[in-house]
Amino acid sequence: MDATAFKLLERKRRFKRQTLEIAKRRILRREPATVLAAAYKVHLKRIYTIEKQITAAWRELHLPAGWSEITLVAPKPLIAEFKRRSRAAREQLLRKTQRRVQSTLRSKKA
Repeated sequence: MDATAFKLLERKRRFKRQTLEIAKRRILRREPATVLAAAYKVHLKRIYTIEKQITAAWRELHLPAGWSEITLVAPKPLIAEFKRRSRAAREQLLRKTQRRVQSTLRSKKA
């Protein structure tokens, strides 16, 4: 993640200002979690939770090539099923891409 990713997160997701500040310092500047916990007077676990939430939000927003974003209004079970299938499709695309990269690397070594 970089500064551009954080700008996108700020526009697309509603995180509190302090949460984004902590995440930027932790993820971009690689500041120790203990230092951040002391500076913001929060539990160490909260720092790790923020890092996890921001990273997960970025993964959701960062779409593969050829994908687009929609807003879906439907019953909760249908949305849950859609999310499950979408996640599976992304994982399948990722595995396929990784296999291509590995194949390319193997052919370059040969």
